This record gives sequence, C-alpha cells and structure tokens, in this order.
Amino acid sequence: MIRVMLVDDHAIIREGMKVLLANRQDMAITGEAGSKKELMQHFHALTNTDVLVLDMFLETEDAGLHLLEQLKTDFPSLKILIVSMFTSATLVAECIAKGAHGYVTKGDAAQYLAQAISAVSDDQTFISPSIVGRVLESQGKEPDMIATLTNRERDILDLLGKGFTTRRICEQLSISSSTVGTHIENLKYKLNIPDKNSLLRYAIERTQRTESRKNLFTNR
Repeated sequence: MIRVMLVDDHAIIREGMKVLLANRQDMAITGEAGSKKELMQHFHALTNTDVLVLDMFLETEDAGLHLLEQLKTDFPSLKILIVSMFTSATLVAECIAKGAHGYVTKGDAAQYLAQAISAVSDDQTFISPSIVGRVLESQGKEPDMIATLTNRERDILDLLGKGFTTRRICEQLSISSSTVGTHIENLKYKLNIPDKNSLLRYAIERTQRTESRKNLFTNR
C-alpha cells in the first residue's frame, strides 16, 4: 500500500486528486494540507508517508522550492512528486535537481497522477509525457538517450513522429506487427517513457522540434 499525502493550497484541486485516486486499491490518502503551516502540523505523519504530492508554487512563487529542499533535508527517504500548472523545462529540471522524484503538470494529472505516484514510490523518475522531451533536451540528455537506440528503433521513432500507424510502419519497413511491438517496448524502456500513448506524443513533439530547427536554419 502506497501512503500518499496531498499538499495544494486549492481545496478543489486536492478534492480532484482524491477522486482520481479513489479507486486505487494500492494507494491510500493519509493526509492533506493547504499550506506550509498545515503541512508542518503533519510533521510526524510525514514519517509514515511514502509519496508527498506537492504543489510547486504553494502560497508564493518560491515557497515550493524552499519547502522541497527543507523536506528532503528533514525526510531524505520521502518521495516527492511535484504537481504544477507550470511547464517550464528549466523549472522541472531544478525541481529534480533539488530532490523531487517526479513532476506532473496539472494538465496531465487526470491521466497520469496515479501512474506517477506508483513510479516514484518505486524510486523511478516520472516527468509528464507532455514536457519530457523538452526537459531532456534542455539538460542535454535527449541526444544521449537517442544514441542508445538501434537504427531500426530510430526509424520507428521517426515514423511514429510522422503519425504512422503500426500497419503503415509494417508496410514501410517490411516487418511484422509483432516486430514493431517489440521495438516499441524497447523504445519505451530506453527512453524511460511509461506507455505507448506517451511515446507517440514524445515522438510527435520530437519531430516538431526537429522541423522547427530545420526551418529556423533554412530561413536564416
């Protein structure tokens, strides 16, 4: 059972997260807080919390980062998942550098909150699929990860980015659907992407970024 505490200064957001997690048999909400002061009142409960879901900009713009640092000092084994409306790659990277185990945008929370909690509880890093490509690229990690792919895996990633279906990929590369499926599983593993829909989104955004850079170069 994953013990979860919710910290967000908007009660309606906390209620929404509770609804999202209500049917999870492997998770239990052990507490919630709407401010840093309220959270500190749950100080002892934090020792029995597995994952703390923390609003990035709790009360003030810098409160989340300061609180993140304090919590990692006081509770080094506590897994912290940031949930925020902000999608800045720099901010996400800063949160991870300061000890957060994951970052989910509020736009992605409805689909990925439970999955993110499960991942960080297993000591994995989870970043919203909608921004993971930009975050990796901003940290210079995307090229390193792409370098681990085989030529065939890169071909399939490129085709996914162009909107090709599995059937069209099979026809284009003259391979079976099961072979495509195997390559997709390898791509998910090597790129640390949780599911096929997230991989598709990543591939499309990667293609869009590549095309944007080409256009910029061409128009100079």
